[in-house]
Amino acid sequence: MTDPAAVAARFALPGRVVAVEPLGRGLINDTWRLVTTEARGVLQRLNGAVFPRPDRIMANLRIVSRHLAAAPIRLPQPIPPVDGGDLVVADGHAWRLLEHLPGITLTALRDLHDAAALGRSLGKLHRGLADLDPGRLHDTLPGFHEMAHYLSQFDRQLTDGPVDAETASLIEFIEARRARALALEETGSPRRVIHGDPKLDNVLFDPRSRTPLAWIDPDTLKPGLWLWDVGDCVRSACGAGGRFRLERALALLGSWWREVRPVLTRAERDWVPEAVWRLPFELGVRFLIDHLAGDRYFKVNYRGENLERARGQFALTAAIERQGGELAREWRRLSAAPGR
Repeated sequence: MTDPAAVAARFALPGRVVAVEPLGRGLINDTWRLVTTEARGVLQRLNGAVFPRPDRIMANLRIVSRHLAAAPIRLPQPIPPVDGGDLVVADGHAWRLLEHLPGITLTALRDLHDAAALGRSLGKLHRGLADLDPGRLHDTLPGFHEMAHYLSQFDRQLTDGPVDAETASLIEFIEARRARALALEETGSPRRVIHGDPKLDNVLFDPRSRTPLAWIDPDTLKPGLWLWDVGDCVRSACGAGGRFRLERALALLGSWWREVRPVLTRAERDWVPEAVWRLPFELGVRFLIDHLAGDRYFKVNYRGENLERARGQFALTAAIERQGGELAREWRRLSAAPGR
């Protein structure tokens, strides 16, 4: 593997490189914290199998960053290579350097205050993006979050041979929910600019006030549905160990709603509870597909880890189903005023 420090020296970050340390727990890209005598940065080697056009990722980031320049929310800015452009190519991999923003990431919400703060921050991001034409952005991941795309992949994997009993039970779980899972993309919700991966550990918080400061991991900025974003945010922040924390989900959704209400359509509003259900189901399908395909997409530490991840997401899906009636009733109460 190319030495990250050698790649780091090719970017226009002032000072001499003194440390390059692994950073984060990302399942797709490889990431390091870069420290020089004068500055810091976040160095990433992009996964070319997932992102075959990294130039388009960087173009989207520049468009969105300029659009949000006056908004009360931040994204990390790219730091160019010394010879220009956005990326350094080394040993067939594309590398980029982003500014290192202050703040901490959370592994879990502490209370309803944290949940409300997270929802408010996602709402501010969406409000800032509401008047940006999604047609200006590249679709860097065709099929991303499209359930028909994943179910097609799933069906192809099932033709490769028999599966064990545990995998078979997860397949049955998917088949029982196939029709429901396809509905979200048929709601008439408008295409908008989305973050695409607004999970809890992609937000930087102030360590004292626990106020969100910035959204990071901008690889999935693209046209899509805000329903995907809000569903995935709730999934990551309000579900763990097969348990769904309804009160935290409602605190998150309520503060998100208060930010986006002036720009949200009625279809988007009405389908929020279904998005909360659909996103963990979708991720479970994706984990199972990758397990059946031999772990080609998500990083794993051992064979079977993607199967365990799928099981966990389906347990969360089932927990949301058990509380689905209350979730829908409380959401109707929160969002009683129409969108537009």
